[in-house]
Amino acid sequence: MSATAEKATGKCPVMHGAITSNESSVTKWWPNTLNLDILHQHDAKTNPMGAGFDYRKALESL
Repeated sequence: MSATAEKATGKCPVMHGAITSNESSVTKWWPNTLNLDILHQHDAKTNPMGAGFDYRKALESL
């Protein structure tokens, strides 16, 4: 084998390029969607059990 053939045998055959767009593919396909980020908040308003709920005691009672 030549020196160039040895270097080429260990390389990945897939072309790897940089991301060419700043927008994600989801916003490209559905630009006017409802913003659901509010659903991912961890707040007392989104906790159905309340602040004093003890998960360990609830599991032991099962």
